[in-house]
Amino acid sequence: MNGRAFRDRIRKYAEQHGMLSVGEKVAVALSGGADSVCLLHVLKAMGVDTVAVHCNFHLRGEESMRDERFVKELCERMGVKLCRTDFYTAEYARDKAMSIELAARELRYEYFARVMEEEGCTALAVGHHKDDNAETFLLNCVRKTGVKGLSGIKPVSTNQYGCKVVRPLLCVGRQDITDYLEEQGERWVTDSTNMQDDVARNKIRLDVMPVLKDINRGVVDNLCDTMENAAELTKIYEDWVEREKQRCSTWEDEHTLCIFRDRVAKSASPVSVMHELLSPMGFNDTQVRNLLTAKGYRANRPKGEYEMTLPNGKTVTIEVKWKVLIIRS
Repeated sequence: MNGRAFRDRIRKYAEQHGMLSVGEKVAVALSGGADSVCLLHVLKAMGVDTVAVHCNFHLRGEESMRDERFVKELCERMGVKLCRTDFYTAEYARDKAMSIELAARELRYEYFARVMEEEGCTALAVGHHKDDNAETFLLNCVRKTGVKGLSGIKPVSTNQYGCKVVRPLLCVGRQDITDYLEEQGERWVTDSTNMQDDVARNKIRLDVMPVLKDINRGVVDNLCDTMENAAELTKIYEDWVEREKQRCSTWEDEHTLCIFRDRVAKSASPVSVMHELLSPMGFNDTQVRNLLTAKGYRANRPKGEYEMTLPNGKTVTIEVKWKVLIIRS
């Protein structure tokens, strides 16, 4: 695939999923790796108004400084405005008692949101591609997932800060990206930690995917096709669930959920209805299933009322009746 065909594929994919609008200003998450360099290069070639955003997490010593220098030089050469910042991630993670990975994610997305507001950007473009999507699918399966988790990474989503996040490279693979950059004469930097199989995603990429590719060279495309099929089924599932939730429950007030157990029991999938009603409140899978089968109390018997502590630390009051389950948060 030559450069023009590569860019056309990405442009059509972006149009298909409504990622970019005419005149829209886009922030590009630029680490200096092949994916982000390719993303910036393609969007510029497409005439998209771009602002590059780079975070130095100071986790890899001189290598972090090398990445920053590379990004500065790249943006100067391409005539792209660069917004950058420094984070002392290890200290932040220690103070917040969270993992380095989670701390870096929280820090960068807070910064991205701030830059987008200051620069008037309406979308944040990130460099996820087909291989990332396949790895995410496998990770979700290993860690246990529901229907939505089988759909993989969404082309367009809204993050916790209300930012529109677009992923134009989801239609191309890692090898396609490096081939394009080599054809264009563009360099990139490599994060050495990506070559260490000490975290789950790296284990999938470095150890599992090569075995699967030995079995079937088209495994990445096949997994991505499977995720697209799952995404279409998820639309049907979500539509059905929404109607079932309305039929089987009502909110008496903002803190009191009333679930009609007899209606749930007649649903095509009672456990799915209960899961979609209760998981947003913080109930885990075991608690959902226990409440689905909780013994009810007839009118001439005492109410079954007790407290339950959720995984998020919150306590709710559960009242079990013969036909009704009342949850007060």
